[in-house]
Amino acid sequence: MSNIPSKAFAGLESLKNLDLSRNYIAKLHPDSLNGLSKLESVDLSENRLLYLDSDVFSNNQNISRLILSRNQLTFFNQNTFYPIRSSLLYIDLSWNQIACDCELSWLVRWVISTPTLKLLQGDNTVCGIASLEPFRDKPFLDFNPTKLCGFNVNLVCLPLIVVISLVATIILVYNFRWQLRRWLFLLKLAALGYIEARDPREHDHYEYDLNIIFHEDDEAWVREHLRVVIEERLPQFQRKVCGDGDLVAGMYYLEAIDYAVTRSYKTVVVLSRAAIKDRWFMLKFRTAIDHVTDTQTEYVVLLFLEDIPGEELPFLVRLCLSDGRPYVHWPEDIRGREYFCDELIAKLTINLKTNDLIPNE
Repeated sequence: MSNIPSKAFAGLESLKNLDLSRNYIAKLHPDSLNGLSKLESVDLSENRLLYLDSDVFSNNQNISRLILSRNQLTFFNQNTFYPIRSSLLYIDLSWNQIACDCELSWLVRWVISTPTLKLLQGDNTVCGIASLEPFRDKPFLDFNPTKLCGFNVNLVCLPLIVVISLVATIILVYNFRWQLRRWLFLLKLAALGYIEARDPREHDHYEYDLNIIFHEDDEAWVREHLRVVIEERLPQFQRKVCGDGDLVAGMYYLEAIDYAVTRSYKTVVVLSRAAIKDRWFMLKFRTAIDHVTDTQTEYVVLLFLEDIPGEELPFLVRLCLSDGRPYVHWPEDIRGREYFCDELIAKLTINLKTNDLIPNE
């Protein structure tokens, strides 16, 4: 026989001894032995069994003798033997390629620690080729998994320590990111250095100290934050053009924009999602950048009011960033705003010639 179908022995409730040895059985259906509640002895030796289903003995709680010798059994499921643990007296696992590894440590402990259970043909029950290297071809009863399969504290704790350390590092870097950025910038300057070419003219030589270009949707932010910072940190900047309302009256709009840009010591362009989508704003932005290109002097500072993905930025903005033009970014958290103010004031108080030797921030 090569197969035992489901419920093959239905109606044989009184059967006590079942001998299926010397067949070609490779698999037992989980319900093959259903109905054999009085079964005491099962002989499955000299077959081709590869494994036993976890439910194969679920209805046979009286089995006391189980012969599984000369099969192809390598691994055993602990749940398979659970229904017959209390009734089993003899078990034969000889001449199988048993994999003596950590997953099978329960089996040897069960056999050794159960006084009423006897392993038949113990001398012929050996660990197969799939076993842990120290136990291959050794007697099954000599398999001692305590040393190799015990609870490895280092193996469990080391990954946990690494994860905790990584999380702690990320939190610290995030909380002190502005200080770290400043330290890294200073370290870069100390290592690389740069040649600083300054504009010899002071802001008093210009008609305006500062020109602020922004979109009408950002006017409230400019009034509540940017102007406050400038008035507190740069009280000498009294002559300001803040938005379209301060442009020279009587000029054409673009001429007035150009007049303010070319006659200002510094121009701050406030960039936001609303701004980059506005055609007139981008014309003003182009006017400011053209002035930088013509004079080869960093008269313009880009101020990003919010995070804008690179794919949403207009080409001219991306070109400015790739050329290393000065820019600042308004942080959402209060802790970073002190650094923002220091960085902005530093960029507003000096005009540098465009120089590729200056490291990009």
